[in-house]
Amino acid sequence: MLENLRTSVQPYGGDLFLLLIALAVISFALLFQLKSRFPVAQLRRMIRMAALVALLGSVFAMQSGATYYAMAGVMLVWGVLVAIVFGREIGRKR
Repeated sequence: MLENLRTSVQPYGGDLFLLLIALAVISFALLFQLKSRFPVAQLRRMIRMAALVALLGSVFAMQSGATYYAMAGVMLVWGVLVAIVFGREIGRKR
């Protein structure tokens, strides 16, 4: 099954793409579980850091070639989802 998955993502960057998706899902799940423990100032900082990581990562991925556009998309979606979840948590705490 893993070989089928690896061959299906080969046009999008191969194993690096799978690793990026795994890291995005794991970090999003971890942040989703820990969001209620952070104060509002920390949540705002984390939104800014997620935006910075997503923006810089997607720019570097796009500069690497057309093969890595899917990685850029994954990073941007991850940054937007983190911002939405933490923004709602900030609104809930107010």
